[in-house]
Amino acid sequence: MSYKEVKMYEEMLELLEERHSNSEIDEDNYNELKSRYSQKLESAKKSQKDQEKAPSVLTAGFKSESESAISIAGSAKFSAGEVVKDIKIAGSAKLDGDIICKKLKVAGSIKSNGNITAHGDVKCAGSFKCEGYLHGFEDAKFSGSAKIGGETVIQGKIGVSGSFESGSNVQADKGVGFSGSVAIGGNLISQATIEVEGKIIVDNDLVAENVFINEKKGVLRSRRSLRTSEICGNVFATGEIFLANIEVKGDVKGRKVTIGPRTKIGGNIYYVDDLLLEKKIELKNEPIQITLDQLKL
Repeated sequence: MSYKEVKMYEEMLELLEERHSNSEIDEDNYNELKSRYSQKLESAKKSQKDQEKAPSVLTAGFKSESESAISIAGSAKFSAGEVVKDIKIAGSAKLDGDIICKKLKVAGSIKSNGNITAHGDVKCAGSFKCEGYLHGFEDAKFSGSAKIGGETVIQGKIGVSGSFESGSNVQADKGVGFSGSVAIGGNLISQATIEVEGKIIVDNDLVAENVFINEKKGVLRSRRSLRTSEICGNVFATGEIFLANIEVKGDVKGRKVTIGPRTKIGGNIYYVDDLLLEKKIELKNEPIQITLDQLKL
């Protein structure tokens, strides 16, 4: 349809120029019509380019497409490309190559052998597998299992209920909420609060405004078989830190620091205002109080 629209508006502009050169139309009407047809032509050209960049979609089920979304009920396979609208999956989908879209919403399972870039929210209830990176411009929420081979960069907040694995760094600018089992093959970074209930393994550093790991009362009693979490690098927060049932191999540094039960700190503890040490902890070194100016990564 866009190709026909482009051709139509090109022909209309040619006819308008011809009429103007033959003095069949006055200057005011000519300028008004030329502006209108030119805008329509540019819009049609953009739509045509979007269609050319769009992936092909093979589906065994039901597919519907509107101005704002592609919806699949059943199973589908997407080739690489860019979709300037939302993708909604109810069932299963395979992404064969890099995909760019607006929102991505999945109820079921999705598997990608490339990278995923979403200019809106990413939501999956079920199984989410991506061999490349995941970049989201808004929030991301996973319930079930999620596995990402590369880095995970979310400009909003990331929330996980279940299992989550990322092969490289995880960055969520507006906050992190993990409940379940988490493994990160790099740094975990946020400009807001990182809150974890369950087991987490981070291969490098954990950096945030506030850090709460197993802070809620009763979480350890309700999960007696919960294996110890592990931060292989440092834990740093500009505000408050609470750690329980975890081993930190590096330093812990925050304004207010609480070391809860079943916690082992291999490096130094640095605090500015307050320090609380609970029972059943293991510290390699005596805690050190610092000034606010010394609270740096």
